[in-house]
Amino acid sequence: MAKVRYLLWMLFVLVSAPLLAQEPSQPVRLELPFNIDETYVEVMALPDSSLLLYHKISNIWGTEATFHLTRYDPKLEEVWTGTVKLEPDQYFIRSFTEAPYTYLVFGSKDPRQYTIARVNLVTGQSIARDYELEMLEAIYEFSVLQGRFFLIGENKDDGKPMLLYLNPVSGEVKPLPAVYGDESTFSDLLADPAHGRVDVVISESNGRVSRLQIKSFNVRGELINNRFILPQNSYSLLKAEVTPGDTTTKLLIGTYGTRDVRYTQGFFTIPAISDTDPAKFYTILQLKNFLKYMKPRREERTRRREAARLRAGKEPGYRYRLLLHDLITTPTGYVLTAEVYYPQFRENSNVGLNRTVILSRGPEGYKHTQVVTLGFDKNGVLLWDNSFPIEDIYTSTLTNTVEVGYDGADGQVIMAYPDEDNIVYRVMQEDKYTDEDTELKLQTYSKDEKIIDTDEQGIIYWYGSNFAAFGFQRVNGPEGIRSVFYINKISF
Repeated sequence: MAKVRYLLWMLFVLVSAPLLAQEPSQPVRLELPFNIDETYVEVMALPDSSLLLYHKISNIWGTEATFHLTRYDPKLEEVWTGTVKLEPDQYFIRSFTEAPYTYLVFGSKDPRQYTIARVNLVTGQSIARDYELEMLEAIYEFSVLQGRFFLIGENKDDGKPMLLYLNPVSGEVKPLPAVYGDESTFSDLLADPAHGRVDVVISESNGRVSRLQIKSFNVRGELINNRFILPQNSYSLLKAEVTPGDTTTKLLIGTYGTRDVRYTQGFFTIPAISDTDPAKFYTILQLKNFLKYMKPRREERTRRREAARLRAGKEPGYRYRLLLHDLITTPTGYVLTAEVYYPQFRENSNVGLNRTVILSRGPEGYKHTQVVTLGFDKNGVLLWDNSFPIEDIYTSTLTNTVEVGYDGADGQVIMAYPDEDNIVYRVMQEDKYTDEDTELKLQTYSKDEKIIDTDEQGIIYWYGSNFAAFGFQRVNGPEGIRSVFYINKISF
């Protein structure tokens, strides 16, 4: 009997060991004595597995401020620290790394005054230069190709998005031909240094149908390629991400709709430049795990009902809006991640001059409910799909809420988001779906310490299977309560 129990125990150990090995660890923690009331912080992952930390310290009136940059190695040990000369009212907007430099964009009270700082990642030395961009009132996206800048922002004259080219060497600033019509938006901006160009994907809609346009520019901001990708098979192409590569291998991977272009009915892949292969379309019903957030019986009924609607030529009954993440390139193909979201509306009533009541209705925020991930080969063939139902996350602006990383060592897709003192995560191995709750408690320096509260928490994908979680905390330890800015390395 004892021998049987021993064999059963050994079997349990052998079966459970791989599961236990998947538990994420927190090998390193860094604490910085920052005051949340006077400090603004950004944490950026660098291509060489180090971290760049930017922080601004200002007084309560905002009349004095200092701007600091510190680089940390993978063990969160300081490599160098330096400062950037900026005005007290300036604020961080975007960053982009093109080794050996990281470029940081700053705005000011004047919506047309911007500063771009170039930081040498080896020495820590920085150079900041001011630019007056008369055509812009805001900057949304920023990319760099061979030291030249490509910016997407808001046109000050009509409020529409526009693409701008900026040469810091010559000082040349010019708008690039990109957007047409009131319903046009930018879907992707990708610097492709291996081929010396920047690719821009534009989504154009008249409210009934939607098409895509892809433009390519060289380092001088000259248009070198332009292609319209029209609706196909009554499918409107909604949004897309572009892959790196030459004209024979470059793909667009995105979402499509049918009669109502607000909603996604599936995913597609299509050659971005050449016409060598036809588009490939995959309906939501073809995906193995998209509907796994439902209970099994409800999912079965939904699939049966929607399949009947499709056979009858009717519009699908489901309504999903998807927000795309940047495309991930893998050794064998590509991974596309998207978040399912729903606008949260409110109604405002105002009395006009003629005493009529005017009702205005617009989104006051967005609820994110699920993350879906799809794997494609280099030809755009769908290989697998998976999903991650999340607790409802609300954002005031439409922005990604879940951080996604790819571990090339074992092909796993890892996603995580902060939830107070915890990190909620999911490790995906292709289409192996799990509904197991996976949550990690943030650790302090020692077990006898307790986190009192956590504010402005965030998490970013770092490198390999590692993420960096950060934020402000108050920690109660043997020597009393301390207020810190923390960075915890999380290894999956």
